Amino acid sequence: MKRLATICTLILLTSISPLTAQSEAGAIFLLISPGARAGGMGEAQVAVANDVYASYWNPAGLAFLEGSEMAIMHVNWLPNLADDLYYEFLAFRRHFPYLGTLGGHIIYLNLGEQIRMGETPDDYLGKFTSYMMAATISYSALLSQNSSLGINAKISYQHLVELGAGNEQGKGTSTDFGFDIGYLRKEFLTPRLNLGLTVTNIGPKVSFIDPAQADPQPTNLTLGFNYAIVNSEFNKLNVVYDVDKLLVSSYPAMDWDDDGYIGGFDEDGHQSDKNADFNKDGQQETEHTDPIYLAIFTSWVDDWLLGGDIDLATPGNDPDR
Repeated sequence: MKRLATICTLILLTSISPLTAQSEAGAIFLLISPGARAGGMGEAQVAVANDVYASYWNPAGLAFLEGSEMAIMHVNWLPNLADDLYYEFLAFRRHFPYLGTLGGHIIYLNLGEQIRMGETPDDYLGKFTSYMMAATISYSALLSQNSSLGINAKISYQHLVELGAGNEQGKGTSTDFGFDIGYLRKEFLTPRLNLGLTVTNIGPKVSFIDPAQADPQPTNLTLGFNYAIVNSEFNKLNVVYDVDKLLVSSYPAMDWDDDGYIGGFDEDGHQSDKNADFNKDGQQETEHTDPIYLAIFTSWVDDWLLGGDIDLATPGNDPDR
């Protein structure tokens, strides 16, 4: 189990550049980027998106592609940590005249074999395999000669462990759905500049055994620019730049009303022992994340600007009443 926790931490630290200490998201394996070209370009692809990998980076790019294409990728992931970790990616696309382009991709991340232990060092309970996967269907069509719109619908499945730890009941698995939307504009302001925009991983929160501990999906906003410095028959040179913003807003336990306690009231301001996450003014004081329809706006603002003055979730403080 310690190995699984280490691997999940490394997914967060080594693969997802938009995440910050103030943002907690689930299903973060969806942000592990595929494609050798994308890796060599610093993962700036939203305004490029001119091959089958556009299904992942910006589905709007599929509309400009003719014919059909397929890509397969295999990576031994974090080989210095273990030899049974690997990442698989399969993508396809096909253009249909007068209808648009259909495509999609499948992601599979194998986290290897884990050892299950009980509550004592000698309590060996066997082995299990952890993995994560997602399947996505893409559709894209031209809005005009130089602009297109694309959308993805996806379902993801995370299988961490068959049984809960200790007294937890249920399985450590999660099945979730979401969608992406993308826009691509060629010859934006100048014939040499392309602009791309995507919002990815939009959907309900991700939960495993306890729905009360659900985390938001890693909803991500990306704005990209692709400028052609040289665009001749034999030579091409482009400057590509992407800006990412994770639209996830999380809050530590905060004493918003400065009464020295965290919670103690329900959302209507009535003192309660159940659902006592709020103060008497109806503000939630326990740790929580905003739903996506709020996080789109609140993720741009530091939580300290929204009120409160004491963070009782820091080391040395007790966030409970």
